Amino acid sequence: MNTFTWLLKREYWEHRGGFQWAPLIAAGALLAVFAFAAVSGLSAAHDNVLNGVRLSDLTSTLTPEQHRQLGAGIDVGLFFSATPVALVLAIVTFFYLLGSLYDDRRDRSILFWKSLPISDLQTVLSKVVTATVVAPILSLVAALAMMLGLLLIMSLIVAVYGGNPFTMIWANASPLTVAGKVALLVPLNAVWALPTIGWLMLCSAFAKRVPFLWATLVPVAVGTAVSIFDAVTKLRLPNDWFWQHIVFRLLFSIVPGGWMDFEHLEQRMEGAKGPDAVLAAINLDSMLAPLQGPNIWLGAAAGIGMIALAWWLRRWRDDS
Repeated sequence: MNTFTWLLKREYWEHRGGFQWAPLIAAGALLAVFAFAAVSGLSAAHDNVLNGVRLSDLTSTLTPEQHRQLGAGIDVGLFFSATPVALVLAIVTFFYLLGSLYDDRRDRSILFWKSLPISDLQTVLSKVVTATVVAPILSLVAALAMMLGLLLIMSLIVAVYGGNPFTMIWANASPLTVAGKVALLVPLNAVWALPTIGWLMLCSAFAKRVPFLWATLVPVAVGTAVSIFDAVTKLRLPNDWFWQHIVFRLLFSIVPGGWMDFEHLEQRMEGAKGPDAVLAAINLDSMLAPLQGPNIWLGAAAGIGMIALAWWLRRWRDDS
């Protein structure tokens, strides 16, 4: 266990820029844009009036339903504000996995690591845990810090315009609930991402050079061949299914939220309007719905199989 912990530390130290600083920079950039917009709006304000209405007067006239709608809108904004951080996490993790078992073969440092009392299984698993746990948790911290910053900026705006930030922002919003939902995505995304993790690590262990081309061109070429063969022969091959469940899962399952079933979400949103419709789409039932179907578990099994094959290649093959 102590050896495995040090392996995780090694992965963090070697990729600190991508895992720690890239999400923080994305979060900071979004906060900077929001703060600039807020300062610009405040500098143009006159007599603490927003669109002809004083927020201090507006607060006292809002009905309970309007307070609830305001809180729902803030919660939706906070939830989706994590999107830039999630996209940065996906890009960083994608290229980390591509080099995870290739870089040390390229620079021959694999000879040094194999001389240590560290098994190939520990090495492979440390990289899997880094991609599924360490990197997402660091991005989660950046996203939560960004949400707190957004709430503080919104509170400042309300205060400057004469409103009560505790009444309008903090009493209506549910930041802890939003934070819990975002945190819940970490294990869910980890299970969903296993096909991409396994495929990228397999390409990283197999390729002698340019694993990116192996990882992207092989599934795209096979998908294109299936589509062309279907068009020529008119055998009605499931080419759409192949692109969605094979090509997409191999390349893009690493993107957080890729498990969302949009048809199911549209059904959840029927009859609701505004922020309530979005909240209905991102409640716990909708978020956990993928766990009830076979798609996520079949993909996870395939991903674990490819990780095992990558470990086998790592154990029995090197380019020394």
